[in-house]
Amino acid sequence: MEAIRPEFYLLNKTEHFFVETIHFSIRPSPPFRLDLTVWVLQRRPNNRLDSWDGHTYRKVLSLGNQTVLAAIEQKGDFSSPELAVSLTCENPSPSIESASRSALTRLLGTDLDLSGFYRMAAGDRDLSLLSDRFLGVKPPRYPTLFEAFANGIVCQQISLYAGLSILNRLIERYGRPFILSDTDFRAFPEAASIASCDFEEIRQLGFSANKARTLVETAKIISAGELTQENLERMDNATAFAALVNIRGIGKWTADYVLLRGLGRIDVFPGNDVGALKGLSSWLSPDRKLSRDQVADILARWRPYAGLVYFHLLLRGLADHGFIK
Repeated sequence: MEAIRPEFYLLNKTEHFFVETIHFSIRPSPPFRLDLTVWVLQRRPNNRLDSWDGHTYRKVLSLGNQTVLAAIEQKGDFSSPELAVSLTCENPSPSIESASRSALTRLLGTDLDLSGFYRMAAGDRDLSLLSDRFLGVKPPRYPTLFEAFANGIVCQQISLYAGLSILNRLIERYGRPFILSDTDFRAFPEAASIASCDFEEIRQLGFSANKARTLVETAKIISAGELTQENLERMDNATAFAALVNIRGIGKWTADYVLLRGLGRIDVFPGNDVGALKGLSSWLSPDRKLSRDQVADILARWRPYAGLVYFHLLLRGLADHGFIK
């Protein structure tokens, strides 16, 4: 662990702490491209949480009682990748470095070997064009179960831009601040901080009444330990899906979304995702809409990597909108 000189960190408008920046590296399983993987996390440029300037990815993580700011850059190309991580925090230590390394590995999917996906894609004319175009993207996972739920709850049945605008307001109101060099970064709110809110307080941020109730009730379940990441990870997809839809307000799409983006089940393609299904049709059948049976047949062909295809379609949509090249 290499450290540099301390500097001031403004926790809020009145409290200051000394912080230090430590440096370490992560070597992803190739191929890997940080830019594409971050875009799968960011989804739209108005994302308040995942900061990407075209070169450096910045993310605030809550690690126990510490809030840390990670800045990640890629060294080397997609075939020989290395991530240079600068971690700014109040009390750097080997345990904080270890916790941060683990969180970033999960977040960016750097340890996943996708050679099986690329072998499958090589034998599929349609899929090979897509996988070649976005070679190096990894399937990212949200750092916490609650963040996965919140994204699924908020973004259901509305545009991504609108959903992220609502999430931005939630982050600005309840996320831990990390203000450095006059830039206000925020961590995603913890379940416990939302569990103590009343529904009307959340509604004022732009949530519908049902979504506000579902968000708060889910936060209560998670913060009370009634639903944990560890328990869900021990379940197969069908059992985990049943546990998720048993929560009031959590439907099939949100459950699939949590399985894919929260638990890393890359065989899950959120089947009721209107945008993804539209992208699938425009890609494979631009002249006519695919039927439900056709979609099911196509996704079965790509099992167990249907969720990874979902991420590739997201990137294709972002490219069509001119956000990425």
